[in-house]
Amino acid sequence: MSEDAESQGEPKQKLWEFRVGVRVDLDEGLLSTGMDEVNGLINRGGKVVSIEGGGAVLRKLNQDDTSEDPALTLSGCDMKVVIDMTEFGTNAASREHDRLYREGLELINPYIFITGRDHQPADTEAARDDLARGKELFRQALEIDPGNGAAWWIIGKAEQVLEDAEAACKAFRNAYQLIQDNPDAAREYMFECLKLGRTKQAIAAARHARTLKPEDMGLAANLALALLIGGELEEAAEVIEVAVAGAPDDPINVHLRQRIAEVRAGKQPQPHNLADMDA
Repeated sequence: MSEDAESQGEPKQKLWEFRVGVRVDLDEGLLSTGMDEVNGLINRGGKVVSIEGGGAVLRKLNQDDTSEDPALTLSGCDMKVVIDMTEFGTNAASREHDRLYREGLELINPYIFITGRDHQPADTEAARDDLARGKELFRQALEIDPGNGAAWWIIGKAEQVLEDAEAACKAFRNAYQLIQDNPDAAREYMFECLKLGRTKQAIAAARHARTLKPEDMGLAANLALALLIGGELEEAAEVIEVAVAGAPDDPINVHLRQRIAEVRAGKQPQPHNLADMDA
């Protein structure tokens, strides 16, 4: 943009770059990347400025290979999309999205269980109606902005309240894929996977959460739990020692260390899902 245009009061472009493509994940299968986010931004006023060719996405053939020249395999491809965000949020669709999100949150939020916060019981018909209506409003918002990972997270919390583990797992999986820089999305997805016995996905999500916040000993304990249920007992024992050393006064970590030791010694049966931990 020329200096004359800026001096005449024309807004300066706000350019965001996204990588859009497909890739194959060992635990999750075929995934699209960036597509929902870009479509949501366009629907809410963003404008595509340019699309540039990308390239191949490679991954290690053996994830444990630490050599300087590991064998690689093709796992996907992508391209770069540049979007002008100057007018994002100013159109009617964006305002409708925000209304739907706000009203949906008002219906669901009172029932969400969050540690340290009071919540209303959801065992009445009125509560179930609120949750159903709230989920529908969020789904309408997602039709406008399919890249809104926070909306999927709230839907997942509503499904948790309704004790629908399958639906909660699906919602948190979507949130996890869209907001991969948020350890809480990975943590919630991990727990729902463990409820359903999907240990590979749970371990992958727990590992990812820990890389985002390695100083959080709760996330270290979560990884140890996922490894225990997944049968990776040696690594589970190593990780829980890190968690206990970092938070020695946390009774959950201490109890989990004891449970891992008992399973390794054959004194407790191997758990296969989260419910088995209470057996």
